[in-house]
Amino acid sequence: MAYRFKLKDRSVADGMRRIAGEQIEKALASVEARDRSDAIHDIRKRCKKLRGLVRLVRPVFDGYAQENAGFRRLADSISAARDSKVMQDTCDRLTRDFADRIDRRALDSIRRQFTLQRRAEAQTDGEARMRDVRDGLREARERVAMWNLSADGWEAIGDGLRKTYQRACAASAQARSCPHSRNFHELRKRIKYHWYHCRLLENLWPDLMETRQRPARRLSDLLGDHHDLGLFIGKLEGDRRAFGDQRDVEVAIGLARERQARLEKAAWPMIDRLLAQQPKPLARQFGALWAVWRQED
Repeated sequence: MAYRFKLKDRSVADGMRRIAGEQIEKALASVEARDRSDAIHDIRKRCKKLRGLVRLVRPVFDGYAQENAGFRRLADSISAARDSKVMQDTCDRLTRDFADRIDRRALDSIRRQFTLQRRAEAQTDGEARMRDVRDGLREARERVAMWNLSADGWEAIGDGLRKTYQRACAASAQARSCPHSRNFHELRKRIKYHWYHCRLLENLWPDLMETRQRPARRLSDLLGDHHDLGLFIGKLEGDRRAFGDQRDVEVAIGLARERQARLEKAAWPMIDRLLAQQPKPLARQFGALWAVWRQED
């Protein structure tokens, strides 16, 4: 059930259908889970992995646009509940990280407002949304059986791998020249797709792929926290009066920006190492490893 291509796959398309089916089944199981917070997290994760899968074969997959948009819509339809919880957690993390500099009660009014927002979200028809997600996943499962590619072997994978990695390199340059939250968020998405591709191709050379997966996974966490802080700042700046005393709001925004700067400082050495290789040589290396791996069959 691992998220990777295997020698037993008769073709890239066969492996793609198998992997997609496994992820959809796991997402459907989460729809029925009792813990709604964990279920939402898992479904969103599966949808991202499915989008990473179709992105790997994008140049030879006519259904890419439809499937990528479909899985994104499913994840977005249940994102509000996740965002409310993340804002609470972000507030708590700032209180812990800067406990030596602020009174623990300084951010109470802000956290209280996020709690109210989360309760309001919980009162909406979450069951209906989950039913819609379940229906959407079932429809996707039927489409997966018909998925096909216009190429096979490394020809089906190489361009998708290279282009995704190239976009990660471009996003890194953009974030370096303009360190705005949205640029770091774009960089995170591109690195995460590369991480997924290294997972999908892990069997080519597990030791090598792990050396790429480990920093990519860590960067996904660091830049994910950076994005959450950006959302936190945006919500406070967007409706300052709703969050209580304006001095406390300014303090919270300042702390969030400071933590973002710390995360950026920690992330850059890993980003530079992960993306040090040029896209074409990296694709050629992976392609050579693919050829060696397929000879083991």
